[in-house]
Amino acid sequence: MHPKNFVICDVEKEYARNLMQAISARKELGFQMHLFQNLEHLEAFSKKKEIHILLLGEDYPAGKRKEISANVRYVLVKGEEKGLLPDEKGIYKYQSADMILTRILEDSMDGGELLRHKEGRGGQLIGIYSPVHRIGKTRFALELGKELSKEGPVLYLNLEEYSGMDYYFPQNTGQNLGDLLYYIRQDKGNLGLRISAMAGQTGGLDYVAPIPVIQDLRAVGEEEWLRLFEEIFSNCMYKHVILDLGDGIRGLYPILRACRTVYTLYTDDPVSQAKLRQYSENLRVTGFEDVLEHTVQKKVQVKAGDL
Repeated sequence: MHPKNFVICDVEKEYARNLMQAISARKELGFQMHLFQNLEHLEAFSKKKEIHILLLGEDYPAGKRKEISANVRYVLVKGEEKGLLPDEKGIYKYQSADMILTRILEDSMDGGELLRHKEGRGGQLIGIYSPVHRIGKTRFALELGKELSKEGPVLYLNLEEYSGMDYYFPQNTGQNLGDLLYYIRQDKGNLGLRISAMAGQTGGLDYVAPIPVIQDLRAVGEEEWLRLFEEIFSNCMYKHVILDLGDGIRGLYPILRACRTVYTLYTDDPVSQAKLRQYSENLRVTGFEDVLEHTVQKKVQVKAGDL
């Protein structure tokens, strides 16, 4: 499918540029961004290219706005919604770019055909797991994700019983991985847009907050996890999905088998070595020896505060 044309037109040039840059950062959406200030130029563009989403400032007269053809039209209002055309939706201008984008994505999910997400192109599932605890696994996973995000969109998912996410990601997006699994169980569709609406972002890395209650995490079955990963790659543009894995999830070994690469951290102390040997032997006796074939064992130096 071709990229969706997302057009912003506003008299405040700096505002419009900053908004465009914020939306452009969400690479997984696959939008082709366009910026205008002159309505005549925008009208000429609309006659040559299909505009899928249009954000238009309220400063432009309604009689001029109606000349612009677009699939979905929003007017950036500064206060009370006045003088909107029948096919226009008002959206408050002076709020965060994330809130503006969330409103648009939620409308798109409700409208079904108003906006169809780009088809996924597949990607790599990367697992971070170690039988040795307090070894800096989460820190390693996040740094790896930020580095890989330089090559393309990356999603980080924490599947630990105690994730410590308030420390790593203090921003509360209001929804978590449990909500995402619920949408899949209900066959809600538009998973790519749903993830985009609920995902937070740091350093170019997308993340969905983990399940906060241990019992809820343990209740998720192996098949549900595997279906989630499949749906993400089928409906999203993520090049990599990084799984920060703990011992408490069901189906740990099948999930490790599904990963393209597994990073297993260890240290050179005797206890760490003994745990690593026991883990490797468990994989062999349970029929998951092939996990070791795509495992990269990485020796680390543990620092105070590592998790």
